[in-house]
Amino acid sequence: MRICAPSLSSRLHTPAYAHLRTTFGLTEEIEQYRQLRLQAGDHDILLCRGSDVPQIVALEIADVGLTGYDVAVEWALANDRELDVRDLGPSRASFVCFVTVPGRRVGRIYSEYPAITTRWLTESRQYDQLPIVPMHGSTEAVIAADPLGGGVLLVTSGDTLRANGLSDAFPLLSTDLCLVSLPGRMPERWGDQPTEELPSLTVSRKMPIGH
Repeated sequence: MRICAPSLSSRLHTPAYAHLRTTFGLTEEIEQYRQLRLQAGDHDILLCRGSDVPQIVALEIADVGLTGYDVAVEWALANDRELDVRDLGPSRASFVCFVTVPGRRVGRIYSEYPAITTRWLTESRQYDQLPIVPMHGSTEAVIAADPLGGGVLLVTSGDTLRANGLSDAFPLLSTDLCLVSLPGRMPERWGDQPTEELPSLTVSRKMPIGH
């Protein structure tokens, strides 16, 4: 079986690598090397960006992938494709959140998750159909600097939000490490894992992240 998993630079590397160790007996300390392909018994393990895992699975280069639930949802919505997504239990819970400066009239949304943002705006009707600007990291600084800015990004502790005055936040979905495969292709060893459905993103409540 071929498995793709987040590489050393990914926020999900530590829980993914722990899963590979316990499930497949992987003993190689990949932190010491630049290897992107490993063997664990009969299993071929490819290391890549977590955001690339669903695409690699969709192309059938790998049978199954380890990535974040947020990544799986974003890819499925953006590509209008189904994935079989399975829960692996809590390891490093985070939230995809809408954030902005308290009291600000938002005129545009900077988003690390444009497909999730589009779905949320359509379902919630909370901000009508504001323009969405795709971003790839350091989003907090741009939101804080733009007097019209709001944003959709990944939040774990909330420390960066508070440091940049972005304390007005509420979650769109929670995320953690999960398994993804094409529908009907999930390997038998994971057949009993709980299935994660695509979420409803209609949100009205607020939650103080990190409190």
